[in-house]
Amino acid sequence: MADMSPHVSTVFKELFDEIKSAKQQQWTITNYGALILAAIYWVKLPEVPHSQSKLKFLAITTAVVGSGLLLRIQCNMGRSRRRSDKLQRTYFTQAELEGIGLTVSKIRNLGNETWWRYFRQGWEFLVALILVLAIGAILVCLAL
Repeated sequence: MADMSPHVSTVFKELFDEIKSAKQQQWTITNYGALILAAIYWVKLPEVPHSQSKLKFLAITTAVVGSGLLLRIQCNMGRSRRRSDKLQRTYFTQAELEGIGLTVSKIRNLGNETWWRYFRQGWEFLVALILVLAIGAILVCLAL
């Protein structure tokens, strides 16, 4: 590896930790969203007028706000991944990058790819988490 100053090494570590923390935040948001949906289902409040429509609105709001937060975190992770790629391009040789499994094409595009490419990395997990909230909200609304 090219001689990396301690502050560059610190930036690499911070970017890695930022991505790791963001992934954990996505799971936490999904878990709390599911917990809120379960609480809405449990409450029901049949004696309160219009409570069912208010609870349905709250369930849908939970899914929408939770999904929005998940998408925002995904954008932040994309930005961190792009910064990490730019650092790799700057401080590693081609041989070192190939040694960690990057293809020549990937090395050539490090840090230069579109925002969309970084955003969609890990999209299958993001979609699954959003579906948990959406399907949960639908099930709560149907059960009320």
